[in-house]
Formats: sequence, structure tokens, C-alpha cells
Amino acid sequence: MEKNKKQKIVFFALLSFCGITLALALFGFYTYWHTAQQRLQKAKNQAQREAVLTTLEIENELRNTQDNSLTLANSLTTGEINDEELSAQLQQKIEKNPYLATFGVAYDAGVSRSKSPKLDAPVYLRVNNSVQLGQQEKNDDNTKYPWYRKTLQDGASWGEPYRRSQQSLLTEPIVGFYAPFYRLQGKEKLPQGVIFSEYSLSQIQQLINSLKLELGKTGYAFVLSKNGTFVYHTITDNVKQQNNLVEIAAKQNNKQLLALVKQALQGKEGEAELFDETTGQNSWFFLQPTKLNNWVVGVVFLKQEVLLDDQTKRQTLILSCLALVWFFICLSVLMLRAYEFRPSRVWIVSSISSILFATEIGMIWKLALGDRNYITNHNVLLNQAQVDKLLAPQVKLNKNLNRKPPLYVPTGIFIQSLEFESAKKVFMTGYIWQKYIKGIHDGLTRGFIMPDAVSVNDVQVKEAYHYTQGNVEVIGWYVEATVLQNLDYSHYPFDYKDVQIRLWHSDFNAQSNLNRQVFLTPDFESYKIINPSAHPGLDKRLVLDGWQIEDSFFEYLYATYDSNFGIQNTIFKTNVPELNFNITTKRQVISIFISRIGPLFVVVVMLFAMLVIADRDKAMEVLAACAGFIFIVILDQLSLREQVLAKELVYFEFFYLVIYFYIFLITINAVLMLVKPDLKLLQYQDNLIAKIFYWPSLMKLLLLITIFIFF
Repeated sequence: MEKNKKQKIVFFALLSFCGITLALALFGFYTYWHTAQQRLQKAKNQAQREAVLTTLEIENELRNTQDNSLTLANSLTTGEINDEELSAQLQQKIEKNPYLATFGVAYDAGVSRSKSPKLDAPVYLRVNNSVQLGQQEKNDDNTKYPWYRKTLQDGASWGEPYRRSQQSLLTEPIVGFYAPFYRLQGKEKLPQGVIFSEYSLSQIQQLINSLKLELGKTGYAFVLSKNGTFVYHTITDNVKQQNNLVEIAAKQNNKQLLALVKQALQGKEGEAELFDETTGQNSWFFLQPTKLNNWVVGVVFLKQEVLLDDQTKRQTLILSCLALVWFFICLSVLMLRAYEFRPSRVWIVSSISSILFATEIGMIWKLALGDRNYITNHNVLLNQAQVDKLLAPQVKLNKNLNRKPPLYVPTGIFIQSLEFESAKKVFMTGYIWQKYIKGIHDGLTRGFIMPDAVSVNDVQVKEAYHYTQGNVEVIGWYVEATVLQNLDYSHYPFDYKDVQIRLWHSDFNAQSNLNRQVFLTPDFESYKIINPSAHPGLDKRLVLDGWQIEDSFFEYLYATYDSNFGIQNTIFKTNVPELNFNITTKRQVISIFISRIGPLFVVVVMLFAMLVIADRDKAMEVLAACAGFIFIVILDQLSLREQVLAKELVYFEFFYLVIYFYIFLITINAVLMLVKPDLKLLQYQDNLIAKIFYWPSLMKLLLLITIFIFF
């Protein structure tokens, strides 16, 4: 009776534990899924919010300008204002709006409003933040301008970006609103000219930059005109060169992007997840049309940036799977009624438990070897937009200090060979090149510094080529160097090695003669594909013995120095972005499994065999065998340490410590058989307890160590 009562208590305790562990497992998996979805949805909502807010701000600014132009055009048509009042109002309006570049009037041929024999039509321009009055020549035929002809034909509208003539004070692209005005002659309206108010695209950029959009590390915004030309983009070259997103999408044969952009240009909101073959990343595109002038505001962010980071993902899945393992163990005890302690059923539960613990270890290994999310914890540089965004604080800092903006030197690297010389040293050979632009980099020293090089004798730099193409000077050097690395071996053999090649410019500090800081930027133009998984900057024949190359990419690492390096009148460096070229390698574990895991597995199997056959008569033989195993395991561990060359205790060495411990336990078991053969623990079912708990306890101990290392 008492026995049945105890079994019932154990049964309900196991049943409760089953429910608790299953609930914890399901809660963990749900939390993992929900958190991932929530982060993604939050990022999408944020991007949509920023797109809408940007649209509203742009519309508010443009509507004000549009209303002013229409008011002046109507006043001219009705004759409410004269020439002098028109000029005064033009000046007043442009002075009130700091983003406007021009505000003026262009008369139709034969229409004259000025008494001057040479000049006609006042035009106010903002040049170097000051408003200047200009005039248009009387004999200047306005019909040669597309915006003028289109305005008289179709009425008031926003135009497309264009460049003025080279003689104009405004040399960059501009975009504006154009409103016609007339002379009323009965019921007929005779065209008299056009009121135009225009923005330079750099002023549009200032307007949007002032909004301080919150788009994370990799997100960026852009604005398209009604035919798809970039009015604003983080990469200023897209604006200066008047690139068109419709043409770019068509050229890349990106049908999904092309359809999305055309839909937005027709006035429909759109969003899509697009894969960029150049960067190898999935990006979310959000396009928000403006109602005022059919412009389109676009917001882009990399999906990988909002995914769970590697550590959070690993921790959540480890705990969830661990709860699931205990659920299945308790379930097997209940279904087999192993709590009645029938040897055959207990053996089955022991086997199931061992397999489940081993499976959990394998799952953790798989997570450790899985793809890593670099975007969340690295400042990976995949395009010029990210570079400009990460360097923006330095630009602002120099502006606040009344210094000239920093100089950027495009720099590229191509690695031909790589070798791990020791635990902390890597030898590399390859090419490094830089581009200098005439008129921008004049007076700047040519060259670079590798601050992590071991010594001067370990760096050999030889100029390989030097030529000038147009206004760009290109210099390439052949480099051989031994570079110090902060490599972590604690997860061996499931470890990654991030080889970092850190680069400074020769004029890494603010130059007294130039009064400017110098930063290196990736030379994206020199790489066909910047996708990290395509290994840009690495020779396709590059082979690392025992390692598999995973990714290569540029990134910025931020450094702080409490020295001015002896250069007077310079600022101390805080959070300075330094260009790094990263090569991520993953250890090839198959050969290690064969050479390391295999022999250790044989040892633990033979230890179990000795435990099974052990009795008082064979106890001395077991002791002798344990002594032999100790020497075998010690020699294997010494061989491992010679191979890894790490000073710290690595993950795989814990396997040896566990085996030492179990050799010790089996030795104690054999000694007890010799000195205390009548011990009930040994006599019960021929030492059944030790045999049954051998594998589950071994696997559980290895699992605990694995969780401790990788959690």
C-alpha cells in the first residue's frame, strides 16, 4: 500500500513536471517567434512612419512655395501689383524661405516690364547663404527652356530636376514650381510669362537631413521626382548625376523593384522585400507618394539589422529546447512507468535520456556553426549611403569646431594569401590601392598605415602601379605583412576567426596645413559585387588549411585616443571611425570529429564496458585499464594544445576533463568492489544504478558544459 502511494506521488509529480516543461518549451518557442516578428514589424512601422512624416514635411515646405508662386501669378494676371511691388515681394519671399535657391519671373517674348534698355525680369538667387538680385537679358528667349514651354502649355506644375547653363551662379541640379500668368483681354487670356520658384537639390537634402530620421544603422531615405529621378538620396552622387531609379531597375532587370517604383509614381503606396544581389542582403522598401506634386518618398532598411542577434537567438533556442528535452524524458518515464524501477524499462529511459541530451548538444553545435548576423553588432559597409551615415557625426563635429569637413580617400584591398602563423598572428599578402581626386586631395600625403603590424620588419610595401585617369590619381601597393589579431579560441572546435586588417591614412590626424581630418572609405566602385558571402576582396584561389572562408566585408570600428600624437592645435580623438577589412573564417570540424571525437568516444565506450563487466574478481584489471586510459587521454590533450596554440582553456578540453572525472569514478567503483564488496549500492541488481546512470550523467554533464560555454 505504502509503495503504491509513493508511486502515485511520483506519477503526479512527473505529470506536473511534464506540463511545466512543455509549457516552458512552447512559451520559449513562441517568445522567439513573436520577438522576431515584433522586431520586424516595429522596424516596418518605424520606416512607414518616417516615410509619412517625411512626405508631410516635404509637402508642407513645397506647398508654401507653391502658394506664394500662385499668389504672385494671380496678382500679375489681375494687375494688382506693379513691377516694383513684384520685385519687392520676390525678395521678401525668398528671404523668408532659407531653402529656396531662386525666385523670379520670366516674361514671354515681346513683353517688357523694365525701363532698362538691356535688362528685364527680376530674379533673386541665394548664393553662399546670401540673397542676390539678378536680371534676365531682354533678348533671352525663354521658350528654349523646357519648363517654360511646358508651363505655358499645361499650366502650373512642378518640374523635373535640371541644370542651368554653365554661366549661371547655380551650377548644381535644381527643381522648382512654375506658374504662368496672363494679360486679360476680354474673355481671352494672353500668356505673359512664368513665375518660378526653385530649390537646389542640396537644399532639398538640407531640408530632409534636418528631419533627423530614425532609420537605424543601415536604413536610409530617398526622394524621387514624378518621373523617377532622384531629388534626394543619401548617396549624393545619385542626385548630382541625376540618376533615375526606373532606369536603374530596368537596367538591373529587377522586375519587382521596377513594378514597385512605377506603382508609387502612379500615386499608390507600396512596400516589398527585395533581394540585392550586389550586397547579398534582403531589404524592405517603403514608397510613399506625395499628393502635392507626385513625388515619391522612399525608405529602405536591411531586414537583417532587425533580426535577433546571434546571442539572443542562441540563448532563447537553447533554453526552449532544454525544456523540451526534459518534457520528453518525463513523458518517457510516465509512458514506460519507469518509476516502478523495472530494469528493462529503466534501461530504455536511460537510453532515451542519453540520446536527448546528445541531441541537445548537437543542436547547440549547429547554432554555433550557423550563419551569423553581422549587421546587428558590426558597422558593415555595403554601400556609400551607410558610409555617409556613419561619418555624419564627424562632419557635424568639424562643423561645430569651425573646421573644414573631413577628407575621404577611397581605399580598396585584395588579399591573395592568408596564413595563421600563431595564436595571435596572421600573415597576409595582397594589394591595397587608393584614389585621390585633383582639386580635393591636393597637398594630401599619399599612403596608408597598418597599425596592427607586428613590427616594421614584418611589413613590406612596394608601389605596384601609379597612374592618372581624368582627374583621379590611382596608386596601388603590393603588401606583405604580419598582423596582430585578437583571436578567441574558447569555442574550439566550433569557433570562428574574424581576421581584421585595420587601415589608417598616412595623414591620420588633422593636418596643420590642411586643417582637416582624413578618413578612409571603401572603394565600392572597384568591386563588382560587395555581397559578403561572395568574398569581395579575396582571391578565389585563397585556401586556409583547416578553415572555411565565410564572409569578407568592410566595416568601421570606433576608437578613442587620449593623445594628440604630438600634433599641436588638434583635437583629441573620440569615437573615430577606422576602416577595417574583415575576413570571417569558420573551422572545418569534420576532420576534428574524426581525429578527436572518435578516439574519445571509443574511450568512454570502453569505460562503460569495464563498468558492465566489473566485479570483485576483475576489479584489479579495471584499475590497470583506467591507468592506461589516463595516459592515452593526457597524450591526446597535449596534442590538442599543440595544435590550437591557445593559452586559455578551450571548449573541447572540457571533454578531456570529463573523461578524467569518469575514469576516476570507475576507479572508485572498482576500489569499492575490492574493499567493500557487501555495499548495498554495488550489490543492487549487480551494480545496476552505476550502469544505468553512466550515459545519461555523462551526456548531461557535457550538455551543461556546452550550455555554459555557448549560452
